[in-house]
This record gives sequence, structure tokens and C-alpha cells, in this order.
Amino acid sequence: MKTIVFTALAAAIALSTPAFAADEINVSNGTSAAGAPLAAHGVDLVALVNDGNPVEGFATHSATYEGASYYFTTAVNLEAFEANPAAYLPQHGGFCSFGVSVSKKFDGDPDQYLVADGKLYLFLNAETRAAFLKDVPATAKTADEQWANIKSIAVGEL
Repeated sequence: MKTIVFTALAAAIALSTPAFAADEINVSNGTSAAGAPLAAHGVDLVALVNDGNPVEGFATHSATYEGASYYFTTAVNLEAFEANPAAYLPQHGGFCSFGVSVSKKFDGDPDQYLVADGKLYLFLNAETRAAFLKDVPATAKTADEQWANIKSIAVGEL
């Protein structure tokens, strides 16, 4: 009888837990001080977008958005992010935008980035950034289309 009750309780808990799609945001292993995995390698996205400066933020200035933690260098940058996260979040969940254009989820390195048309794109390395730069509008469009197809697919399944 105890086994039946325990099994029923375990099933109820499993069914009540929200289902999250796999690897929709590129995050580090482990969790940040806020309890969520760290995104964008801890780089201050506001400083990156506004100043072109890929500088690491601090846990003392962190925000959690859609299940991921983001670090900032100043309280001002943290406030800017909290006021409008969409203005600073990298496209394609922070994965390499060129990789996404070919249906892959490669790590996005904030040292290899592009801000174009008000959007932040991250890349695996200088080579994937250069490939993206050959035709930004077409590659960005392809990446957006592919992202819709692969967004909820785990990295290991691509």
C-alpha cells in the first residue's frame, strides 16, 4: 500500500512540474549565486550593447530572466536590463547565430559579437563571425527561421 501511495505521489509531483524545453538559453554548467545557471559567460550585456565592451559583470549586480542569471558591472546597467531585457538579450538564446543558421547550437562567445539593427548576435569564434558578416541580413533571416525549428531541441540531439 505504501508503494502505491508513494508512486501516485511521485507521479503527481512529476506531472505538476512545468515542462521546460531543452537548451533554449546558452548557459554555463552549475548555478549562479541567484540559483539559476549563468548566461552570456557572465558578461555585462548592457556594456556590450551600449559600449562595445565585453566586460564581466558581478554577482552583486545580477538579474534572473527566463530561468537564467545575467551579471552586470553596475547597478545602472542592471536597472537598464531589468527595464528592457529584449534590448540586450542575445539573439538565438545566446548560442552562436551562425551555428543556428546551419541548425546547430554552438557556444556563443561574448568576445565574438555583432550588434546589427539593434540586435545582439554572439558567435563561436572569429571564423563563424566572419561567415555571418558575409551577408548579415540573409544569414540572420536563416538563423531566425532555423531557431524556430531547433529552439526546443537539446544540444546533443542536433
